Amino acid sequence: YLLHRARYFSAGGGGGKPQPPTTPTFLQRWMAPKDMPPRWTLRWYGEMVLICTVFAITGTSTMVLVRPAVSDVLGLKGTFKEGPWSYRICSLVIMTPVYASLLVCVGTLFGRHAYFRFFAVKMFSR
Repeated sequence: YLLHRARYFSAGGGGGKPQPPTTPTFLQRWMAPKDMPPRWTLRWYGEMVLICTVFAITGTSTMVLVRPAVSDVLGLKGTFKEGPWSYRICSLVIMTPVYASLLVCVGTLFGRHAYFRFFAVKMFSR
């Protein structure tokens, strides 16, 4: 009985039968790293357009979220160009983690989670 039970709960599964390889789920495939196509090909240009689009959406969304947060929540009025310095510093301190988080979220929606996660980790490691 114990030998049978040990064999059943072993890594091989029930009775030593080999387990078929599992296919990755849709989410695993969507978030998996993708290979960069060869340079100067049509696929490479498409990938560059996608990457630039993700950066553009993320930058715009970050500004739309951070400016009201700094002015309404913290009560600081100003701009980057005309100051005051407290507005500039608070904007940068709040903007960095929001941008990194949005970059990963938007990149994941566009199917390039691993690529943009690398950028977010690099931003936080500096």
